[in-house]
Amino acid sequence: MFMNANLFEPGKSKSERAFVQSAAKQGTRFDGRKTSEFRDVKLNFGADWGTVTVSMGETTVLAQVSCDIGTPSSARANEGTLHLNVDIRGVAFLDEVQATYDQRSLTLNSLLERTFRSSRCLDLESLCIAVEQHVWCVRVDINVLNHDGNLYDASTIATLAALMHFRRPEVSYVDNEIQTYSERERELMPLLFLHYPVSVTYCVYKSTPQPLVDPTLLEENSADSIIVLSFNSYQELCTLNAGGTAPTNVRTIMQCAHSAARRSKDLVQFIRKALQLDMESRQQPKHVAGLIDLLSGSSNKLSFKRLMREDQPMEVAAVPSRQALKTEPDEKPEEIAMEEHSQVVQRPAVKDDSSWLPEADESSQNQPDNAAKSGKAGKSKSNRNKSKAGKK
Repeated sequence: MFMNANLFEPGKSKSERAFVQSAAKQGTRFDGRKTSEFRDVKLNFGADWGTVTVSMGETTVLAQVSCDIGTPSSARANEGTLHLNVDIRGVAFLDEVQATYDQRSLTLNSLLERTFRSSRCLDLESLCIAVEQHVWCVRVDINVLNHDGNLYDASTIATLAALMHFRRPEVSYVDNEIQTYSERERELMPLLFLHYPVSVTYCVYKSTPQPLVDPTLLEENSADSIIVLSFNSYQELCTLNAGGTAPTNVRTIMQCAHSAARRSKDLVQFIRKALQLDMESRQQPKHVAGLIDLLSGSSNKLSFKRLMREDQPMEVAAVPSRQALKTEPDEKPEEIAMEEHSQVVQRPAVKDDSSWLPEADESSQNQPDNAAKSGKAGKSKSNRNKSKAGKK
């Protein structure tokens, strides 16, 4: 997706490409992850509404949302507008070649517009103040602070989190005049969404049919093909972008689609939980992280693995330790063993999803045979009776 001629960027030389493809053939990655394992996503909200930083490994993206009152387009007079702007000048090695910066910026911007604008995730009609006169113009500025692969997924997560975190001021339109209320006068209004899209990126190599998810910069530049899938929380496909020289069959794309749909649903749940924790922290009289704290990394970050791990149910109940059991000498060892066995929750047998056909019962299998035998017996008896009657 992001191929250029910058020799200072990792993964551009032939030796590096051959080394990465040989490692992918063996199913190994340089950071110790599996082929289907994601990096941890860390989210942090700023003091201003709509300011979010997202970190995926060493990739860091800052998103800021702002709004202003403008005029609508003639084609859609009752809808607001959404503008996306990507700035990757914070990456040092991209300054070597100007074509590298232009190509990556245009590609990333076009993919983000397809995910958020073309899929119409925002309810733009709710941004209308007066038809054909005044609407809200929402703008999202994405600044890339560090690039270590999978820049598109980090940008989509940051954009979605910033839009969900943003609050616009309340306005009133009376006698052809617009009156804007401050936060003290009226409560700020959040944006309305129709769905919540999130993207997942895969790398495909000619040496192995197994794709790599959430690639690093070295793996991304050494890949033969890159597949980008965007799903919403309802597991509906929003965008699909696949390009490269490696042949990809339907089975590979469907495998990536199933994994990306589950991943997108989990990421939307993670963003909602992070927003809830941010609202709780704002109600307390504590210091809220500002822009300097976000850039320096001194503020607390919300981890995806930590928040999603708390919701996993415990399968086995707590069993008392043997030291506590030894303090009660009146109980017999057999009674203690029975108590331990009763306290363990029995897990039901897991059925194989591959066998989607219903299981045939032995009784049901024998019934048709018995019915057939009884039918044959009845026919034979009736035939005998007819033959006897004819003889008489």
